[in-house]
Amino acid sequence: MGTNEGDTPPPPQPSEDLPATELASLVTRAKERVLPEPDRHGPAAVRAMAAVVRDLKGMPELQVVRETGTRIKLSRKNKVGWIVIEYDPKILVMEVSIGGFSDLPNEPGSPKAHRHTLQDNVWTRLDGGGDLFSEIRQYIIRLYPELAEE
Repeated sequence: MGTNEGDTPPPPQPSEDLPATELASLVTRAKERVLPEPDRHGPAAVRAMAAVVRDLKGMPELQVVRETGTRIKLSRKNKVGWIVIEYDPKILVMEVSIGGFSDLPNEPGSPKAHRHTLQDNVWTRLDGGGDLFSEIRQYIIRLYPELAEE
């Protein structure tokens, strides 16, 4: 059986003539240490988003839209502004972003979203700025300025 033009040659077969090297021991160590770990953040992220929806149930004019299985959008009927809460399983973070508010800075480099990671069962902001629910509370008050404390 010949090879056609463009076919790749078969990989070389192991030979007993070649001695094993130090590299062979790395395979076992890599299998022990590099295999993917279960995503413990995913279930916690789902519970966190469910808690947001549960705790805000009954809020007048609030619209909650599930855009994907890991993303919800909160907005107020007939008002500007929105809040998006999204879990990114690739990097194991919850991300909260806002938009549509007239007073948001439009400068390049200004943060568009904040990321939170699960630490000791608390979603803590990566830059040390607080926890997930405190941040969402601040953004809800932006949607409902009449709730701001004077």
